[in-house]
Amino acid sequence: MNTLSSLTPPVPPEDWECCNSDCGEACVWQIYYREKANYEAHLAQLTSSSCD
Repeated sequence: MNTLSSLTPPVPPEDWECCNSDCGEACVWQIYYREKANYEAHLAQLTSSSCD
């Protein structure tokens, strides 16, 4: 079951984790931004459904 308390926000990568080689979709920052967008969308969905 998904609840607000079970959601864990993604952790941004440390500076040393980025190789600055323009890795495209495999870039740690691109992965973080996708995970953050999914987290925020899921959070919004849970928040709106709990208000109904």
